[in-house]
Amino acid sequence: MRVHEFTIHRELERSDLAGLSAKSSHFMSDITLDFDYDDKHHTVDVKSLLGMLLIPIRSGTLLRLLTRGKDEEEAMHFIFDQFKPFL
Repeated sequence: MRVHEFTIHRELERSDLAGLSAKSSHFMSDITLDFDYDDKHHTVDVKSLLGMLLIPIRSGTLLRLLTRGKDEEEAMHFIFDQFKPFL
């Protein structure tokens, strides 16, 4: 399993999250985001379009990106690169 933590400094739009979900489906590995918001812990499957559209990622949110599977390292690098414009 690979884990990477980073903080978002720009708001993510629904279109950003939908695109991220679509791009993540090309990987075999499980890809999840963990974060805390409003005193609640959230875990979301990045491949789930509905899950991604419903998550409250705001500026200042600390995200933990987790990948697990056969291509976990490649998935980690690719998905983190998608978040770079928001860092």
